[in-house]
Amino acid sequence: MRICFTSDLHGSPELFDQLERLVSSERPALLILGGDMLLDGDPHDPVASQCRYVREQFIPRVRQLRARVDGLRVACIMGNHDWIPAEVEIARHHREGSIVLLSTEQPWYFGGLNFLGYSHTPPTPWWVKDYERLDLPTDALPQQGGSAWNVSEQRVWSRSAQEHYRAHPAMASDLATAAAVRGRWIFVSHTPPRDTALDLLPHVDRPVGSRAVRAFIEHRQPQVALHGHIHESPAISGAYVDSLGATLCVNPGQGLSRLHAVLFDSDDPAASRRHTVFD
Repeated sequence: MRICFTSDLHGSPELFDQLERLVSSERPALLILGGDMLLDGDPHDPVASQCRYVREQFIPRVRQLRARVDGLRVACIMGNHDWIPAEVEIARHHREGSIVLLSTEQPWYFGGLNFLGYSHTPPTPWWVKDYERLDLPTDALPQQGGSAWNVSEQRVWSRSAQEHYRAHPAMASDLATAAAVRGRWIFVSHTPPRDTALDLLPHVDRPVGSRAVRAFIEHRQPQVALHGHIHESPAISGAYVDSLGATLCVNPGQGLSRLHAVLFDSDDPAASRRHTVFD
C-alpha cells in the first residue's frame, strides 16, 4: 500500500496546494497528517477561529484531496498548536467518514495494517498547552505555563506549569495504556523519539524529542513510526529517517514554502521511501 505522510502545515495555503498536487500525481491509498495542520487562529478568539478553520477550510481541503484520488483515505492526529475543541470538530467528521482521527485507544485497520496515533508532546515555549504533557512522571516542571481549554466551563483559561502539568498524566503513563496491536502496524506520533536524527533544533545543544515515545517504540516495535513537530531537524542532522530496533522512524520536517512529505510502500518502507525535498 502506498502511503504519503506530512506534518506541520499550520494552515499554509501554499503547502496545502503542493500537497494536493503531490497526492494527485502520486495517487497514494492513504494520506497521513501528523499534527499541527491547522491555523493557530485569531489571537483574540483562538479557539472559535481554529474550529471555524476546520469546518470552512481544513475539512473541505480533505474532501478535495479525496476527490482527486479514487479510494483515498485520510488519517490525522493533533499537535501542540491545536486546541481540544478543534479535535472535537474533527471527531465529528471522523464519525461522518470524511477523515480518520487516530488515537492510542483503538487501532484503526486499513490496507492490512493497524495504526495508532498520539498527539501529545513534552513542554514547549508555546502558549497553547492542550496537548502538552510532562514526558516522564519524574520530570521537573518547566517554568512557563500557558493557556488550555477548560472542558467543564467551555472556555480558555490561563494555567501555571504546576496547575497544568500536575493535572494530567505524563506521556509515559499515557503510552503505557496504549491498545495492544497485532501484526504489522504504524505508529503516528507528533513528537519524535529522543536522541535520534529526528529531534534536533538550531542553536539548541541537546535533543528535544520524547524519551517516553522512544521507550514506547523500542518496546512495541511498530514497522514504521511517523513524526513531525521539529521542523528543522532533517536539515540539521542531514537525515529524515532513523532506526530504533526494527522500527523505521521518519520525520520529514517542514518548510515555509516548499512541502516536506514522505512517500513509501508499506511492503518495504525502507527501500521505497522518498522525500519531496531531500531525495
